[in-house]
Amino acid sequence: MKPSVPPITVARALTEARCRLEEASVESAGIEAARLLAFTLDLTGSELILQRDRPLTRGQQVRLAGLLDRRAAGEPLQHIEGTAAFRDLVLRCDGRALIPRPETEQLVELVIGWVRARGGPAAPDWPWRPLASVLDVGTGSGAIALALLSEQIAIRAVGIDVSAEAVALARENRRLAGLEDRFELVVCGPDPYAVLEKGERFEVIVSNPPYVRDDEIEELQTEVRRHEPRIALSGGEDGLDVIRRVVRGARDRLEPHGALFLEVGAGQGNRVAGLLREAGPWRAISVRADLADRDRFVVAEL
Repeated sequence: MKPSVPPITVARALTEARCRLEEASVESAGIEAARLLAFTLDLTGSELILQRDRPLTRGQQVRLAGLLDRRAAGEPLQHIEGTAAFRDLVLRCDGRALIPRPETEQLVELVIGWVRARGGPAAPDWPWRPLASVLDVGTGSGAIALALLSEQIAIRAVGIDVSAEAVALARENRRLAGLEDRFELVVCGPDPYAVLEKGERFEVIVSNPPYVRDDEIEELQTEVRRHEPRIALSGGEDGLDVIRRVVRGARDRLEPHGALFLEVGAGQGNRVAGLLREAGPWRAISVRADLADRDRFVVAEL
């Protein structure tokens, strides 16, 4: 009689998954192992904790092993799960557009703070009005515009992108958010403003454009270099090619007293501020730091 083989429980699978990812030098291996196991079993994180003694079926073990292999090879966790969290949204996420990042959530927060403060004191009960219109240049997954719309900071938004694949992904996220009637999506050319209606203006233009220097792309993390679209990364020889195009036509597309919000590469803030001054005049130009105290955002106000 063969000795019985102890079952692979959730607790054991979690330990082995963490070790697998640690061997592959995955940061936050324990957290990612738990997420992949929960994804395999279709459980929430809290349900996973409560079911530590639950045995995995053979099929579940095979599926988990495949997911771990993909993550160990550098495929982003969000692509494996097929979703990415962005503020209060859960967005569909795959290789058609950049994975939304925490810095871009901070960009949204800058827009929100500006909107709420422009009518008077920055107090929670001070009356403020939402933006009538926002233009999201390089919309990608649609994360920025969808956050502003879903949080009632903007009434209407237009998202443009040179990638038809990214726009298709944004359309899927627009549908999932139930915002089809408030979010227009358009594929644009190299000049982002040429696709807009003549004379069309917006209260805010916001953009997280490509800003990585071309010679830096091969130095990026594997999950970024191999799995995210190069067109969403490449900013040309100095990283500022697309930013120049956004800056060049922004004033003509803003309403009086409107503002341009840009996410830029670390260390690019002063150079981008200089580009804005050349394209001015602006009432105010400011460079803002991200949570790691790196220059990350530039705001220009008419």
